[in-house]
This record gives sequence, C-alpha cells and structure tokens, in this order.
Amino acid sequence: MKWMAVGLSALALGVAAAQQPAKLSVDTTQKTADVSPTLYGLMTEEINFSYDGGLYAELIRNRTFTNRWPRFEWWRVVTQGESSAVVENGDSGPSAALPKSMKLVVREASKGNEAGVSNDGYWGMAVRPSATYRGSFYAKPAGVGTAHIRLIANQTAATLAETTVPLTDGDWKKYDYTLKTGAGVVPGKDNHWEMTFTQKGSIELQLVSLFEPTFNNREHGNRPDLMKMLAAMHPNFLRFPGGNYVEGNTLAEHFDWKKTIGPLVDRPTKRTSWGYTSSDGMGLLEFLEWCEDLKMEPVLAIFAGYTLNGEHAEGDALNPYIAEALDEIEYVIGDASTKWGAIRARDGHPEPFKLRFIEVGNEDNLDRSGSYIKRYPPFEKALRAKYPQLKLIATSWQHGGSPDLVDDHYYQTPHEFFDLVHKYDNGDRNGPKIFVGEWATRTGSPTPDFGA
Repeated sequence: MKWMAVGLSALALGVAAAQQPAKLSVDTTQKTADVSPTLYGLMTEEINFSYDGGLYAELIRNRTFTNRWPRFEWWRVVTQGESSAVVENGDSGPSAALPKSMKLVVREASKGNEAGVSNDGYWGMAVRPSATYRGSFYAKPAGVGTAHIRLIANQTAATLAETTVPLTDGDWKKYDYTLKTGAGVVPGKDNHWEMTFTQKGSIELQLVSLFEPTFNNREHGNRPDLMKMLAAMHPNFLRFPGGNYVEGNTLAEHFDWKKTIGPLVDRPTKRTSWGYTSSDGMGLLEFLEWCEDLKMEPVLAIFAGYTLNGEHAEGDALNPYIAEALDEIEYVIGDASTKWGAIRARDGHPEPFKLRFIEVGNEDNLDRSGSYIKRYPPFEKALRAKYPQLKLIATSWQHGGSPDLVDDHYYQTPHEFFDLVHKYDNGDRNGPKIFVGEWATRTGSPTPDFGA
C-alpha cells in the first residue's frame, strides 16, 4: 500500500506538471556556431514508385510494355457490343532502344461498337476540371483508321475528355494529342485512359504517354502539387539519382546515365532494384532541371563499380566506369564546345549546370567484398586530375583515399536516435567532413512506420 501511495503521488505530480505550458527561450543575440548553407537538402531515388507513379507526371503505367514483358501489365482489351480484339507481341519498334511493341488486332468493330485498349494508370488517373493533358504515342497502323482517345470515369463510364487522331498506314510514326477536361468535371483519381477504333485492322503501339500539367510547364516534367510541397521545404541540395538505384542488382543494371538522356524513344528503360521497371523518363537532365526549378545544388552520385548482388569491378575493369563518370560530369558542367556539353545543349540546355559535389558510389560500407578500398582511389585520382575544383564524397570510411566528405546513413528507431545525440561531438575536425546523405526515424523493416 505504501508503494502504491507513492506511485499515485508521483502520477498526480506528473499530471500537474503536464498541465503547465512549456516555455522555450532563445537568445538570438549570441552566435554560438556557424551553420552550413547546405545543411538541409533532399535525397531521391526510384523506390516505391517515387518517380514513375509519383513525382514524374506521366499518367500511363508501363507505357513501353517493358515491365515483365510480354505480359502487358496494366493494359486491357476493351470492346463494345459485337466488337472483338486481341493483343499480341509486336515484332518491331520505333527505335533500337524500344525494339518491341504491343500489337492490337481489331477483328470486328464499327461506329458504336468500338474495340481497343485501356490503361488503368498508377492506382487510377487523377483528373481535374479545366485542365489540359498532353499525350503522344508511336504507332505502326494497318487499316484501323482513326484513333479515339478518351479519359473515362471508372464508376459511371462517363467520358471526361476525348479527342481523335487520324492515323496513316505505314511505318512507325509519332503522334501527338491533347485532352481537355471541362469546368464541370469532378476532381478524382478513379479514372482510366482508352484508345479505341471503329475499323478492323491492326496497330503496333509503343511509348504510349499522357502527361498531366507539369511544374513550370516542363516537357515530360514533374507534378506541380508535389513540386510545390518540396519547394516549401526550402531544400538547399538534391542528392541523386540514389541510392540503390545507382548500383542496380547487377553491373548490367547499374544507372547508365547515357541511356537516360535524349528523346524518350531512345531510352531503353531498366529494371530497378525494387522489382519493377523504370521508364527512365527521370533521366540525368531531368534531375538537373529539378535542381534548377527548386534552386537546389546538385549532389551527383556516380556508379563506382559495385552492385547489390556483390558483383564488382577492380583494377582495369574499373576503367570503363571511371570514363563513364568523367563523361557524366562533362555533360553537367562542360561548355558547348566539349563533346558531352554539346550533347547537353542539343538536349535543350546550352548553359552548364552548377556542380560542386560528387559522391563516389552508394553505401559502400555494406560492400561485402571489401573492394571499396581498391575502387575508390582510382576514381579519386581521375576526378582530381580533370576536375580539381570538385568536392568528393566517399561512401565508406574504408576508402583508401583522401575524400572531402564521408557519407553516413542512419535508419533508426526514435530511441536509437536519442542515443546518437552526441555521435559527432568528438569527431576529428581535421579529417573529412560528415555528410548524412540518408536518415529516417522508423520502426519495423523494411518499410518505415509512419507512427515512428
């Protein structure tokens, strides 16, 4: 009973204390330390559909049909009345990067009895009133005539926007179209896209696209709503393109930046580390324009010869990846007289971008082969020789070189973060600076608990 009385007294005192308003006093007249102007920024990679289906404003899912080819995932045949159609593998494509296609064979169709294909988008398609949606597709038609393209409400089958595109039989050609919604359209996401025909025939399709309005009206750009939220965070830098996205599962699946620039039809897409295919619509130039739009400084992560399955390159086998990194930097900061600076200008950005930081690899502290100590120094030597002005970031303390910064990553529970509050108090002030490139408070694995 005595113990209980003490406990109740403590509880009563705790309740009384909790009722008192907290007071925080800040003395702004005393400067205690300098704060880095790049203290706070963003890190990004293609994970959990953060680009395709997320920031990237493309509404069509699996627009190149490369996700688990040839299943044509998220595509369906649609028919009306007595019409009939099937889809099959197309034996050609509009480019070397996209050599295959989806072939629609319309066996029976007429006016009022149309047949075609539909796409459900990423968990639906967000449609808003008085909005203009810009689309395109590559096609090789044979007899199908005019394409009828619509946005359709799932629940009511109401047409929210529609247009027609006359097609010309023959070889591959790009077609552009526009869909405009009326002022009375109710905002919502439970909608889908359709392309139908009123004539028998066939059509091979590739790179079927539809973009909602984009931030700053960028061609195949980003969603305005999400970009405005990111802008409100006032980030000073963006670390891109990742992350595990840089490494890939194998050497063949690493982030090959040269395959992410130029026209979309020349981008072959790639399998991500997270079980789905990336469209590569968010390529190197788009990352840099993202930085430009939000006035962020780029922190460019380069592939350093190590993949998630442990496959890695050492010695002379690293040379192609070092050359790849040097070319990538030239694309970013070279003037238009350089090879890759000229290609950037061709891609629509004549002026070089600002770049100060290069990160060599990603999370090489997890390198089971222990090869980073051999891989980092050749990169450092080549980068210092050609671009001495750049700051280099190592991704492991076992680097074998002299980086300017080392990247530490933390995924901890709230209590573990409290235990780390003095982590850097006694750090070596004469050694490399610290860059915390990834951190998150979470409970559970592998995904965060938003209640953390």
